[in-house]
Amino acid sequence: MTRKLAVFVEGLTEQEFTIRLLTELASNYLIEFKIHKQHRGHLIYSELRSTMQTGSPSVQVLIANCCNDEQVKSQIIDQYASLTAAGYDLIIGLRDVYPLTHNDINKLTKHLLTGIPNGNVPVHLHLAILEIEAWFIEESSHFSRIDKNITTSQLASVGIDSKSLALSLKHPAKTLDLVYQSVGKRYNKNKRQIQRTIDALSYEELYVNTRHKAPSLDGFIKSLEEGLILV
Repeated sequence: MTRKLAVFVEGLTEQEFTIRLLTELASNYLIEFKIHKQHRGHLIYSELRSTMQTGSPSVQVLIANCCNDEQVKSQIIDQYASLTAAGYDLIIGLRDVYPLTHNDINKLTKHLLTGIPNGNVPVHLHLAILEIEAWFIEESSHFSRIDKNITTSQLASVGIDSKSLALSLKHPAKTLDLVYQSVGKRYNKNKRQIQRTIDALSYEELYVNTRHKAPSLDGFIKSLEEGLILV
């Protein structure tokens, strides 16, 4: 029987990272991705992708790009009944904390599931602390694949060293951009630059080591594994 998984994310970075992460986690599965994007409050079908060219999918994944962090939870609530009726097995939500701060995490976490329907389909909501780019920074081997001239001193100049954790950064996406700027590149969240970073990441490193330095990443991976029945 085909597994059906719905993942609600706040933007394009989270969308593309989730697709790539699922593809790497289940490399032997045929996964069909149906991508929806929010427009004027409605999720509109935008694209269909597949990890393989032929065959029947083992897993069908709905990726809902809500284009706004606040809309992740709202769209899950709005879509819950229809997803349940359509036979989905698990619903996952992922949003950043930023522009809120570390001081807001406890309050956000406390109320994360408030208002979520308590039905037969479980819902897992995750916060990327403070932005998903913190996970990218923690996967530090990717910097040399972005540019071999990125040095440890350049990383240290923007607050990244072996003694600090990216989850403590106030604005990880800005920090990532500053690192890239040091070698004449940018990270300003356009599609090309997002894809460049996602392609440079080591998914083995993320899975084996980075997740243990970034509990928010670990929780997200565990939910994806549950959705794929890899646990």
